[in-house]
Amino acid sequence: MKVRQIGRRRKIHRVFTMEQVLITACLFFLSAAVLIICIVRNNSEGRIRMGKKIWITAHRGASYGAPENTKAAIELAIAEQADYAEIDVRLTKDGIPVLMHDRALFRTTGIANKIDQLTYAELLSYDAGRKYAEEFAGEVVPCLQEILEVYGDQIKFNIELKGGNDRTLAGTVITLIEKYGLEEQCVVSSAFYEQLEWVKKENKKIRTGYILPLVYGEVFGYDAADFFSVRSDSVTEQLVRGAHAKGKEIHAWTVNKSYEIKRMREVGVDNIITDKPAYVRELLR
Repeated sequence: MKVRQIGRRRKIHRVFTMEQVLITACLFFLSAAVLIICIVRNNSEGRIRMGKKIWITAHRGASYGAPENTKAAIELAIAEQADYAEIDVRLTKDGIPVLMHDRALFRTTGIANKIDQLTYAELLSYDAGRKYAEEFAGEVVPCLQEILEVYGDQIKFNIELKGGNDRTLAGTVITLIEKYGLEEQCVVSSAFYEQLEWVKKENKKIRTGYILPLVYGEVFGYDAADFFSVRSDSVTEQLVRGAHAKGKEIHAWTVNKSYEIKRMREVGVDNIITDKPAYVRELLR
């Protein structure tokens, strides 16, 4: 009789343990499912609130590791798997669009001359790499045509029009983009809204970006701008939501610090412009 009672107690104990296991398993799988959904929605690489990836743009090429706006910087941007290379374009004295941020050459070449005072042939005699580091000695200021021809199928380009509201520059850049069939590979940006209007008038397929230190007022209604390139410390979640509500994008510049990279991800920007594309990509992961 005692043996039977003990057996029954053991049997009851085993049934109760199985119920605990089933309940625990259900709770575990439910929690795991919720966690996976949260990760997918909030923490995956390239996540933004519009459901697209965060693009990475190499500022003036990957200018942290190579002299800015040179072929070496473009090649490093490609090697570091940047989505875009942002390049600055100006016209020489003889009307050739070349890669150079400043009007004066001194900061990058050590020469006091200005781009628009030199022909392209004269410009080729200047060294655009030695001042950055001896290993880059011999780098020249490249022309836009060469860059698009050689690298146009390897990386996208954000071509910033420098030199003011110059329709000649805009027209020359558009012609080159069309020549190589790179309307889907290139965007054109400018701090002068009139430049963007001119680009759209000439070719509506080319996406354009309005460069601003900060955004205020009703600028999201500017039809000639597909995106706004904004200084990162002015970018907020409210700004991004406002742009997205109007079908526009926010590109943040120039983002190199880890805390700012993470903040840009959290507020949901569409594109991070950085000197360090590989570093940004690693943090986004």
